[in-house]
Amino acid sequence: MVIRFRDYGTRLSDFEEEILVRCPQCYADGGLRLRTAKILTVNSDKRITCQHCSYTKQQSKNGKRKATLPLWQNNSKAKSNSDYEILDHFFGLPLWLQTSCCGQVLWAYNKAHLNFLKSYVQSRLRERLPDDTLGWQNGSLASRLPRWIKLTQHREKILQKIQQLKHSL
Repeated sequence: MVIRFRDYGTRLSDFEEEILVRCPQCYADGGLRLRTAKILTVNSDKRITCQHCSYTKQQSKNGKRKATLPLWQNNSKAKSNSDYEILDHFFGLPLWLQTSCCGQVLWAYNKAHLNFLKSYVQSRLRERLPDDTLGWQNGSLASRLPRWIKLTQHREKILQKIQQLKHSL
């Protein structure tokens, strides 16, 4: 049976309603209580909350981004066991779901993003469908994935790393 992936034009921004990051307060505590915090969209504002230490911070929709958008192309110098981190672009905090993989950094915003990556990587047949109103587009997340994720030779390693990231949730 052929596992099929269909690109319906899903964009990275479609996963921004919930972004899992390291809590700056728990993380600052020597990393002994390393906890995840969530960045949620609330009425077009971004709010970070940690359920473990009650850390809260809010940024209005007019607030400036703290970091550049985490594009795959910015990950090219990742090293195993290094301090290289992908930051969220709202508060500039390290993403919770990131790991070294195939000499790069594999990262995701949340569980839905991980599931998207898993379905893409495990598929043997990848189809791109045109947008009904705009025709063919090149802005979808699947069309923007780096070559190392698309290669068959990395499939098993990437799927193992995705599974490890899911276990950290």
